[in-house]
Amino acid sequence: MFFYILYRIGCFLANFLPLKLAYSLAKRVSDLQYFLSKNDREIVAKNLSIVTKKNIKECRVLARKVFRNFGLYLVDFFRMHNLTMEDVKKRVEIEGIENIDSVLKQGKGGIVLTCHIGNWEMGGVVMAMMGYNISAVALNHKHKRINDFFIKQREEKGLKVIPINFIMKSCISALRKKGLLALLGDRDFTNNGIELDFFGMPTSIPKGPAMFSLKTDSPIIPGIFIRKDSFNYRLVFDRPIDLRKIQGSDKEEILKEANKMIVASMEKNISKYPEQWLIFRKFWEAPIDALVL
Repeated sequence: MFFYILYRIGCFLANFLPLKLAYSLAKRVSDLQYFLSKNDREIVAKNLSIVTKKNIKECRVLARKVFRNFGLYLVDFFRMHNLTMEDVKKRVEIEGIENIDSVLKQGKGGIVLTCHIGNWEMGGVVMAMMGYNISAVALNHKHKRINDFFIKQREEKGLKVIPINFIMKSCISALRKKGLLALLGDRDFTNNGIELDFFGMPTSIPKGPAMFSLKTDSPIIPGIFIRKDSFNYRLVFDRPIDLRKIQGSDKEEILKEANKMIVASMEKNISKYPEQWLIFRKFWEAPIDALVL
């Protein structure tokens, strides 16, 4: 109940205050959280040191930006139900949308692969507002009222939410209906991933994106919704990864090669925007809960 009330207060303030003031307040609260949460601060800095190859002292400075970006992310999440197409046109620069359209024109579903970077929630909502039939897998919150609140925030603008406990049947159905399926590829929440090197260190990566792609013949389109400056964003899609074009006759070999391509795509984006990679748990270890709102 406490966290539900806390989220409702955050939602009220984010919507009551002008956006500039809401962002300013979020930064101040995030700074306070940064200084009070020594354990989280050190974990974020250590994760960033592996990504950036910088020392911990430099990464603590970068970690403060991560905390601030998470505060801004929450403001955006709380305000999503008020987002309009006029806002999208003014504030979102879109690149590579032809990579989405080319897949759909082939009469196929498409897997939009992203990670915990920028504002992945808002990216899915913007796609739905643009008229795309898009579903997204979401981790259930253990408290029902909070979970219901989050689902409402996501679905109000047309984004379809697939709970992670119904992932197999629902994801395959969405793709076979020629829709888009948004998946986060940087954390394994199922304890059933594939171990690959990520920034030179082994970790468990979800099998889902490559597995669904192979099963439904749906290409994977890497994409990010990144903060460009204080008020504006970039929605960027890279060229599709088509598993049919990967050399090899063995299914496991094709899946492994596809996952390497997926990892390379995520590494590229995280390296470019490390301060927007919103992971607050130790990344390089056995699968654990990562960022849960």
